[in-house]
Amino acid sequence: MIFNSVVFGIFFFIVFYLYWLFLKNNITIRNIFLIIVSYIFYGWWDWRFLFLIIISSLVDFIIGKRIYLQRNIPKRKKLLLISLIVNFGFLGFFKYFNFFVDSFIDAFSLFGISLNVSTLNIILPVGISFYTFQSLSYTLDIYYNKFKPTNNVYAFLAFVSFFPQLVAGPIERAKKLLPQFLEKKTFSYDHFRSGLFLMAWGLLKKIVIADRLAKYIDVAYSNVDHISGIPALYAVIFFAFQLYLDFSAYSDIAIGAARTLGFNLSENFRRPYLSSSFSNFWKRWHISLSSWFKDYVYIPLGGSRHGNFRTNRNLIIVFLLSGLWHGASWNFVIWGAINGLFIIIFDRYILQINKTSLGRIFSSIFVSAMWAFSLIFFRAQTFGDAIIMYKNLFSSSINSLYSYGLGKPEFTFTIIILIIMMFIELIAEKKENLYAWINNRHLIVRWTMYIIIVTIILFVGYYGEKMPISNFVYFQF
Repeated sequence: MIFNSVVFGIFFFIVFYLYWLFLKNNITIRNIFLIIVSYIFYGWWDWRFLFLIIISSLVDFIIGKRIYLQRNIPKRKKLLLISLIVNFGFLGFFKYFNFFVDSFIDAFSLFGISLNVSTLNIILPVGISFYTFQSLSYTLDIYYNKFKPTNNVYAFLAFVSFFPQLVAGPIERAKKLLPQFLEKKTFSYDHFRSGLFLMAWGLLKKIVIADRLAKYIDVAYSNVDHISGIPALYAVIFFAFQLYLDFSAYSDIAIGAARTLGFNLSENFRRPYLSSSFSNFWKRWHISLSSWFKDYVYIPLGGSRHGNFRTNRNLIIVFLLSGLWHGASWNFVIWGAINGLFIIIFDRYILQINKTSLGRIFSSIFVSAMWAFSLIFFRAQTFGDAIIMYKNLFSSSINSLYSYGLGKPEFTFTIIILIIMMFIELIAEKKENLYAWINNRHLIVRWTMYIIIVTIILFVGYYGEKMPISNFVYFQF
């Protein structure tokens, strides 16, 4: 079940209606209801994989309580190890088994040794990387004495499986989200209104812009041997925008849907293409994942406390793991390493440039451009395709810009809406809370904006016969 489908619209309407009409006063029944509807939401894709999230949740619930009660440090470590083995065991098997087998075979082939090892036909469960990290953060925070375990199993199961952010985040921490499942909820019209606005805004970014960009990008990357020059450059730029708009759209819809139900989720994107440095970029992009790696990998490794060499080593480890988290492919690992090197190599110089307004503008453009070029490894299907794409960027173009899925009117419209979107980002950067700014406008102005957004979604959205319903990019992770 995906957010940009009629099925989800019907599902969410029923959930919202039942939730506020019958369940708002009984916390236990409300949480059981949220567990059931969240499992229906996830099981709509493939019910067989529900056992993974149920087992992971129950293991961490039990282990969390035992870690908290255990004062013996070696025994605490053993309990934590059980949680790590179960969670990473599931994640490793379903996501990385074939990757490691293929890499093992390729490594031996370098020495002329041919191995006859078969891979398995394994289906990757949707969202396994997200809910695994969310559930793990619970036991890790208890182990580091940052959080006390809950005795309410229903609240914990609801926390791990909460449907708005289940399959693509934000990756929530127990100390922020779990207590919200133990609170009574009171309907707030302001939360309802702002939640619906965020959902509509997310649908606009996804259906009107990101899916339109996807049409050009899919054709371009399916023809890497033939695309070159300016059309190839547009494919690179377009994908940087598609990835951002698609993923931030999911986050907006998730945060908005949760808000209408009385829950506050974490901000996941903060205008990353206006970043002043590469490190600043990662404080604005997929914030929940970046902070997860910072708290549970970078800081335990020593962070920046032991000199430049160890700091840089820790950064590279984090970015290699982040790349691998995104997918079972060396392309993702290379992409991660490249972005780690960006911080190490460029940030010291960028900080000097940022002392002037002109330098600040240059820094944002440079960071965004380098990020976009790194994404060639993220989007290309193979290492070879990525190398071909890099080479073709510097070749002369023989094909028209309009030969890759978007005719001239569609291509022109796409450029215009991207410019408008970046202008809105600039306004939001100054206003910080764009919705609060909109909410303070006159009633007529507010409703005019609401009507415009809905009209654009309905009449300009890229769907129907032109394009089937498109999954969100991060569903594959």
